[in-house]
Amino acid sequence: MKIKLVTKLTTLLLVLVLASCKNASKTDSKDLTTKKEVTALDKPNILFIYMDDMGYGDPQCYNPESLIPTPNIDKLAKQGMRFTDAHTAAPICGPSRYGLLTGRYPWRRGPNGHGNGGKFDDVGIESGRLTLASLLKKNGYNTAQLGKWGLSHNYSDAVKPGKKPGTKEAYDFPNKKLSGPQLFGFDYTWTDTHLYPKIGHDTIRGMDPISDSKLVFENSLPLNPSLEVENPYNLLPNSGNKVIEYMEVYVGKKENPKFNQDKSKPFFIYWDSVGPHAPYVPLEQFQGKSKVGRYGDYVYEIDYFIGKMLDKLEELKLADNTIVIFSSDNGPDKYTYERIKDFKHYSLGKWRGVKRDAWEGGNRTPFIVRWPGNVEANTVNNTTFCLTDMMATFAEIVGDTIPENVGEDSFSMLSLLKPTTNEFNRPPIIYHNTKRKMGIRADDWVYMDAPSGAVEEDPEWFKKERGVIPHNQEVELFNLSEDPQQTKNVAIEYPEKVKELKKTLDDMIEKGNSH
Repeated sequence: MKIKLVTKLTTLLLVLVLASCKNASKTDSKDLTTKKEVTALDKPNILFIYMDDMGYGDPQCYNPESLIPTPNIDKLAKQGMRFTDAHTAAPICGPSRYGLLTGRYPWRRGPNGHGNGGKFDDVGIESGRLTLASLLKKNGYNTAQLGKWGLSHNYSDAVKPGKKPGTKEAYDFPNKKLSGPQLFGFDYTWTDTHLYPKIGHDTIRGMDPISDSKLVFENSLPLNPSLEVENPYNLLPNSGNKVIEYMEVYVGKKENPKFNQDKSKPFFIYWDSVGPHAPYVPLEQFQGKSKVGRYGDYVYEIDYFIGKMLDKLEELKLADNTIVIFSSDNGPDKYTYERIKDFKHYSLGKWRGVKRDAWEGGNRTPFIVRWPGNVEANTVNNTTFCLTDMMATFAEIVGDTIPENVGEDSFSMLSLLKPTTNEFNRPPIIYHNTKRKMGIRADDWVYMDAPSGAVEEDPEWFKKERGVIPHNQEVELFNLSEDPQQTKNVAIEYPEKVKELKKTLDDMIEKGNSH
């Protein structure tokens, strides 16, 4: 009898131990900083919302004095963590996207790394380079890019023999496919691109922009093989609605075999919006909804579609297991100065500089993360980081590591998203402008290895308004804790700091990576 009782007690204890181990395993699986295998069910969906030329001062959650209603971006901030010191890899569209997708500073591509090449150059990412999409794809994700792309396609693949690129007759459409996002890990892509004939955005920003030429591609096949003009008013809503359709197909509410989805896998949706880049083309229902003219109405329209996406995640019961990230590719365009004069609206916020500049206004960007159960709601984080850090961060989230020759300037910031830890020892960030003038951000210091970080020189009236002190020095040094608007160059006062940062900058450039 005693033997049977002992046996039963032993069996009961064994069951309790096994159950305890099982429960511990479930608890551990939530700690995505561990290196153990993460199953498909543990991996969150990811919706990455990437604006085009939206300034730090446009969303009201970043600028209470903003004259543009942004209720859905603000709601996202209340539901997640808002970062105040996030920086893009470049102050302009294509290179910024290169840095985000590869975890590598775009100027490392070579002498022309600050730009995206000529009008008809092929895709700007090197063949075979790992991207966020290919990283996630090999870790069991469905991957979709919907929106701008902005890194060109392999146009040369579609040029007829003996024809000059750039003419309507040069391209063998629809027989030839253009290679672009799908080369770098995207299962599905819906992109617009400026192809033929290109009329500059800037010349029509205040007029009816129907003459602006855009061509839309779906799975690399032109939807418009005749290369006729695509109505630019439709591009933002079309891509936004594609995101919503992708979610609906994923849960089986709709059917679209082009999406190439495996319903047993999580998804990575990269919505790189065409707006609010000029031309400012708000649909009629959004016109007059802001106090900042067509630009403000266009931002309001974008906010509306972000709200539709967030609502759809809730409706489809996907929200609890989806990371939503909101950011922008660079600072606002140069017409922000006109908006200040006309409307008293500061798209650049309290910073100095706009798109193309290496000052804070050119590369400091909104960055919000919502991740239910992991990121504490309605929190603010002031840690400095760069969007190149997404590569290492996503790798850690899915339990993977990246090779040494990949993500050369990427560092996981996953610890910043967890309420129990806040350690992030990142090396300095390297800045550059579109004239390839280099600078470095180390703690509160910004050093520019040039007489100015500007490309789009700020107007004299703006300098006077901000109290900018002119100088004739060959380099610039600012302390952001004392002078966040970068009004006074203190290079003369701190020669040793100039020497220190100059050496650090040169060493990081020569080394070829930030590690």
